[in-house]
Amino acid sequence: MFLTVPSLFRQPSYLYILIGQLVSELGATLGTLANSWLIYQATGSYTAVGGLWLLYFLPSLAVQLIAGPYLDRWEKKRVLVFCQWTRSMAFCLSFLCLLLWPEVQWPFYLISLINGLIQPLYVPASQSLLPSVVKKEQLLSANSYLDAVLRMAMICGPVLGGVIVAALEGTWSLVLVAAGFALSGLLLWKSPIHQEKKAEKSQSWVRMFLAGFRVFQEKPLLLWLGIFLAVVQFAVGITIVLTIPFIVDELHGSSLHVGIFQAGFPLGYLLGSLLVPYLSRYFRVKHVIMLGSIALGGATFIALGVVQDLYLAIFIEVIAGIAAPFFHVHSTNLYQLSVPSDLMGRVFSVRLLIMRMTMPLGVWLGGQWGETIGIRPIYISMGCLIVAVALLGIFLPYFRALSQSHETRLKEAQQ
Repeated sequence: MFLTVPSLFRQPSYLYILIGQLVSELGATLGTLANSWLIYQATGSYTAVGGLWLLYFLPSLAVQLIAGPYLDRWEKKRVLVFCQWTRSMAFCLSFLCLLLWPEVQWPFYLISLINGLIQPLYVPASQSLLPSVVKKEQLLSANSYLDAVLRMAMICGPVLGGVIVAALEGTWSLVLVAAGFALSGLLLWKSPIHQEKKAEKSQSWVRMFLAGFRVFQEKPLLLWLGIFLAVVQFAVGITIVLTIPFIVDELHGSSLHVGIFQAGFPLGYLLGSLLVPYLSRYFRVKHVIMLGSIALGGATFIALGVVQDLYLAIFIEVIAGIAAPFFHVHSTNLYQLSVPSDLMGRVFSVRLLIMRMTMPLGVWLGGQWGETIGIRPIYISMGCLIVAVALLGIFLPYFRALSQSHETRLKEAQQ
């Protein structure tokens, strides 16, 4: 790994992607905390927070379904710049409205709506662009370092947001978010990223979508990886609505504590991302590593359901973060090595669609169940669900092919 770090960071295209996404994620995490905190303080309702997230996820699924097949026909650099500048304008508009009319709530929902429309374009475009920037044998390290840098932003963003909300009016954090997206778009626009343009015959939306989905039929392991993530995303969708009430009502914390708690997972993810390249060399049974990390993540949900100490809860969230990249990095790397470059955008789009289909249901149930069943029983039940699914994958012989497929792809990339 020490040999690949200098070469990766000497590549201007990779460096611009890294810095652009760092600035973008810093603004996004700060904005997410401020937006959720302000709406919860204004309404005191779990359902209102859930509605905020539903307005994000439902349009996101619609755009994912409609625009996903076209991503491979668009210049991905322009897509990324468009996404960042559009989000910047949305946060600017919302800030100005809240500054003039502090009592209104619709700007919070506008931000969620715009993010929901933009995210399904930004994520698959950025993921599918990376293989055209770095060599195949560098992909695992490139993904690990990119994940690590993004988690650094996710660590700083919530803490900074918590400080701003505690010290100032939370609406001012929206200015920093808008500036972050604007700067990210500028960096990507000025970057020396050049995609190889391939002549592609015009196809209908149906044919392009089916071409991306056909990859999952030919490579069912990729489909199962998406399904595992869909189960996790369902649980995350439920608990994401309950994070602020959990810290404030159950553990008696403040907005600053909410920020620190939300920073715990990305802090752990940063540490885990740095460990992935090292430990992956010594543990060859990839399906156990990947699914075992999901099982450990589910166990942290159960632990949060019984913990009574605020700082112990933060520590548990760090442990959850450490476990997560052992699945995510290997999963993304397997996709990038298995999918033809001309299908990369639409395949990542279908993957994101599979993952996110369960999250709106989780968000809606989180708002409903949080006020009836209670927060702690929800955490425990979701943790048990994740652990059960992960253990099923570990012990079923079919998923041992994950290890064989991973090794085969790595050997092909090195040849």
